Amino acid sequence: MSLIKSLTGSLVFAVAVSLSLFTLFSPTANAAEPSVAGTVIHVKGSANVVRGSSTTPLTVGKQVSTGDGIVTGKDARVGLKMIDGGVLRLGADTVFIIEDYAYSEQASEGRARMFMLKGAMRVITGAIGKLKERDLKLDTVVATMGVRGTDFWIGYYFSDALDVALISGAGVYADNAAGRMEITRAGDGIAVKAVDQLPAPPIHWGQKKYDAALKSVAWEGEAEYGK
Repeated sequence: MSLIKSLTGSLVFAVAVSLSLFTLFSPTANAAEPSVAGTVIHVKGSANVVRGSSTTPLTVGKQVSTGDGIVTGKDARVGLKMIDGGVLRLGADTVFIIEDYAYSEQASEGRARMFMLKGAMRVITGAIGKLKERDLKLDTVVATMGVRGTDFWIGYYFSDALDVALISGAGVYADNAAGRMEITRAGDGIAVKAVDQLPAPPIHWGQKKYDAALKSVAWEGEAEYGK
C-alpha cells in the first residue's frame, strides 16, 4: 500500500507513472493506434484524461481510448459508457487506466483489460461480460478482478485494504499470488490487503457500508445508466 500512499500528492503524476509501466511491460501497447473504448456520459468536479504526454479536462461526450488514463479530483464523479454497453462509474481521487477495450457485435468477440491504481469505482459489465468466452479483467496493485456478467463495486475507500462487493450478477473473483476468492451472493464483500495475502472470505456487508460504497460513485440522475 506504500505505493499508493506515495502517489497521493499528485494524481496526474501517478497516472503518468502507471501508463509508463503499462507501456514498458506490455509489448503490444503501442502496436496499433488507440481505439475508441467508450464515451464520457457524466462529469462532476475536476477530472482529466492523460493521453501520451498530454493532460486535458474530461467533458461529457468526449471519447476515451485504449491507453488513456483518467484522474479524478476531490468530490469528483465520472461516468463512462463503454463500446459494449458497459458502464463505469468513477468516484473521487481515482486513478484508472483503460489498457485494452475492444468489442465486435458481429463476431461476438470482445476483450477488456483495465487498471485501477487508487480510488473507487463501480463496474456494470456490458456485452463482453456476457460472452461465453469472457475476457474482462480489472487489475489493481494487490489483485486482479475477474467478472461474470456482473455489477460490482471496488475501492480503496474504507481502509488501506482493497474492498470488493457484488451488487448483482453471477459473481466476481479476486486473484493474486496467494490464490483466488470469489463472491457469488449480492451484498457480500471481500477485502484484499496485499498481493501475497489471500483475500479474506466473503462476508455480508451491512446496509450502512453497502450504501456508503454505492454513494461514493453515484451522481444525481445516474439511474438511467444503471442497467
